Amino acid sequence: YKLADIMGYVPMPVVSGYLAFIGYFCLEAGVALCISKSMMTLSDWKYMLEPKYFILAVPGLLAGLVLSLVSRKAKNDLTLPIVMVAIPAAFYVLIYATGMGIEGARAGGWVGQVSEPVSIRELVGFIDFKLVRWDLLPKCVSTWVGMVFVVSFSSCLDIAAVSMDMGEALDANAELATVGIANVMSGLTFGFTGSYIFSQTIFMFRSGVHSRIVGILIMFAFMAIVILPMNLV
Repeated sequence: YKLADIMGYVPMPVVSGYLAFIGYFCLEAGVALCISKSMMTLSDWKYMLEPKYFILAVPGLLAGLVLSLVSRKAKNDLTLPIVMVAIPAAFYVLIYATGMGIEGARAGGWVGQVSEPVSIRELVGFIDFKLVRWDLLPKCVSTWVGMVFVVSFSSCLDIAAVSMDMGEALDANAELATVGIANVMSGLTFGFTGSYIFSQTIFMFRSGVHSRIVGILIMFAFMAIVILPMNLV
């Protein structure tokens, strides 16, 4: 089937609006992460009026601005990755140079709290089909069908976004098949539904990386994070 071809008829303002929403959501989520507060509505921006939270958010906002400018202006493919590594490196140099240290930074809200590592055996131990309310499955059908359409539509828009940035057409049907296969694998391993992380795709494209080896390396890196008995996050 070539049902994804209908995405060629989606008006550009729709795609642009979708990207604008994703951009705002990422900005809001980034600020919330900086200040360690939940931000779900416009009224939550009131946190920025408090000096404590404003100070915590400023470095993150400045880092985002720097990365945005570098991604647009840099001519060398290595510039953006170097800047991405230099920003956190500069942060740790600063906190140790000022005598704050990692514990002081954590107490001040600049670094997240340490969480206990969880082994794969413990993760699998959470799976207990005896606790599933199978009688509620019929009530979930409508939600499931709705999510299929939501994820499919958002995936189509993600593909359109990548295509716009690359300046060339993509095989939307093949890309959607990839998303579908990945979601099946995620479901079979008790994961969540998902779509493209098109920002990562665009980042790789702008960095001049066009090899699938990068995706394979990222896959193994994530697997290593899960398998290792220590907390790397």
